[in-house]
Amino acid sequence: MGSFGTFALKDTMVQALRRLGYKSPTPIQEEVIPKALKGENIIAKAETGSGKTHAFLIPIIDRLDMTLGLQAIIISPTRELARQTYEFARELVKLLEPFKITLAVGGREIEILSRSNEPHILITTPGRLTKLAAESSINLYKVKTIVIDEADMLVDAGFLPIIDQYITKVQSTHLMAFSATYPKALEPFVKKFINPDFIIDQNEGMPTPNRVKHHLVDIHHKPVEEAVAAFIDAKQPYLLLVFASTIPVVQLVYDYLLKQGYKVGVIHGDLTMRQRNSMYKRVRANEFPIIVASDIAARGLDIPNISDVLSIDLPLQIEFYMHRAGRTGRYDATGDSYLFYSGTPESQLTRLTPFSIAFDYLSLKAGQLVAETPRALRPRKAPQDSSLKRDIKIAIRHASSDEVKPGYKKKVKQAIARVKSRHRRLAIKGKVREQLNEMYKKQPKEDKKQ
Repeated sequence: MGSFGTFALKDTMVQALRRLGYKSPTPIQEEVIPKALKGENIIAKAETGSGKTHAFLIPIIDRLDMTLGLQAIIISPTRELARQTYEFARELVKLLEPFKITLAVGGREIEILSRSNEPHILITTPGRLTKLAAESSINLYKVKTIVIDEADMLVDAGFLPIIDQYITKVQSTHLMAFSATYPKALEPFVKKFINPDFIIDQNEGMPTPNRVKHHLVDIHHKPVEEAVAAFIDAKQPYLLLVFASTIPVVQLVYDYLLKQGYKVGVIHGDLTMRQRNSMYKRVRANEFPIIVASDIAARGLDIPNISDVLSIDLPLQIEFYMHRAGRTGRYDATGDSYLFYSGTPESQLTRLTPFSIAFDYLSLKAGQLVAETPRALRPRKAPQDSSLKRDIKIAIRHASSDEVKPGYKKKVKQAIARVKSRHRRLAIKGKVREQLNEMYKKQPKEDKKQ
């Protein structure tokens, strides 16, 4: 892996990246940055936590011209992702020229855009972009670069027609789309607008990092809130992100952990925008060692240093399990993803079959996480050979008689043991003969003659 200095970036950008601790590019950044600096259209599909955001921010900011107005628009599917991108961009810009970056999302006052207050980069959501295009006094259609971030989420949320309508009016632009997955519904849009010079796919069929280990945990029908507390006590995670599929379960677990004295944060869609922003700031400030969340936190959000992810259940959209797991093992780190089950894990394993995940099995017993293969998955004893069964029947017949005599049961057991012993010896002899035959076949012809 090279360094950022090998790209055609300005020296000030390379120095800024070094000061921020970015020593070398991730694989997706290595592929994207040189092409983006040349203005080439790109569709990039890479695992979560691979550094996609900086892959487009670095070349966009490096190419900004202070003498010009709006030069780039970044479209995010959610306010949280837009805000996160905004914070990353501001972090870079602080060490460079005083470029203006504007965040325009729901839940906050729309900043009045005018020629005297025109940003160099606009980061927004599809709905707010439509409103800005209708109300703004600046021309949003002369922009040079458009980034569509987490494109698959935009497809799932039904935002593609809004983006389609906007880009149709753009005069000429450099387009880049980034995504963890590539749904078929995205293909017509890509062919129509992006017509990519390069399609980058680093997922290899798996939208989670291969640095994440997966574990199934049998909680033996314990209430989930109690099981989460027991898991925390047993695992003692550095930073744990707990996922549940529904907001009531998220709130149930959060309230229980609070009452038990754990320091815990919560993220879900029923929080007000003010509450969510406050919670994200506290989370990023490492205030909580435990965070309980709905799947709103499963995509795109970069919560640093998550060591472990726990899924209380499987999400309604099964691929979101992979996105949950992808909150850990980011960049060069490793991590663990745990999934609760009770009794037997067949339903979980069946739903996760398309992802070919290698799980190990744990059991939550007496406050400990114990390695234990579920009974249903333990190897069964090999069925007895038919000839062995036949010989056992004959031995039993010979050892017994019509009259029940003292010690006859012992004789029957001994007869069965002799039959089994004989069969074992025969089986061993057979294997030895097979091995000798194999060795004989492999010998050179000269040796065989001797």
